[in-house]
Amino acid sequence: MLLRIDRLMVRVPNVPAAVKFYCEVMGLKLMKEEKALASLRFAEGEGEMTLHENPDLPSGEVYYLVDDVRRLFEKRAELKLNFVQRPRAAGRGYRATIRDPYGNFMTLVDRTSGGGDAVEDGKAPGTLFSGVEEKIEVKREELIRVYEQIGRTADDLPYTPDFEKLHAAYCAQIRDKKPEKRETWRHLLNLRKAGKLPKLGEARSKAPEIDPDQKQKLRELIGDDMGKRDRLPYTEKFDKVVDEFNRLRGARNNLSPHLVWRLVATLAK
Repeated sequence: MLLRIDRLMVRVPNVPAAVKFYCEVMGLKLMKEEKALASLRFAEGEGEMTLHENPDLPSGEVYYLVDDVRRLFEKRAELKLNFVQRPRAAGRGYRATIRDPYGNFMTLVDRTSGGGDAVEDGKAPGTLFSGVEEKIEVKREELIRVYEQIGRTADDLPYTPDFEKLHAAYCAQIRDKKPEKRETWRHLLNLRKAGKLPKLGEARSKAPEIDPDQKQKLRELIGDDMGKRDRLPYTEKFDKVVDEFNRLRGARNNLSPHLVWRLVATLAK
């Protein structure tokens, strides 16, 4: 079922310097490189390492190659596989995330749609490095206008119908490539950090009450990302946190992604 390790994602502060180190010192072979991204092949076998500088992408995450992700999903009951993310199109096939019986998350990819030499990072196809979203220039005035119309403060928006409305309205203002939800959220963050977003008052929703043990578990799930928690919404890391936190709480006490986000925002303060 697991054919091999497909790739390892590694975040570095400087990709050209890291390429030099991994190629000249560690013996890897450079396959492709562009701004802040590079794909290297290990000295033996077909496994690859993807170097990147993007804080929104994982570091140390392993992708495992399988024959057919969708086929595994169809047979999940028979195989007793726990899919925490359904199959979705990726650079050269499909991708999904499972959790093994011991609580470990595993990202599976396949090559069912070909794709030539495209670099497989697990996201939707469209760029040389398929797993990295293209940066879309923020439409400042349009986003601020939509934000004011929605009338809900930024920290209280993720995973709400109001964010869905904001994202749809914002995308409607962009003629070319549309931003994904994570990119729209990033644009909002950048505007807020620059002091450009208007004040819209207190958050409408409050973090639910949880016991100290659950707070500690949530801190452990967030890990080193607690200090940069603003980057978590609409990422695979946050999806995994929500799923695992709810598993720990039990099926009858599941919290929505929005409420888990409100908890994370509170814990980070």
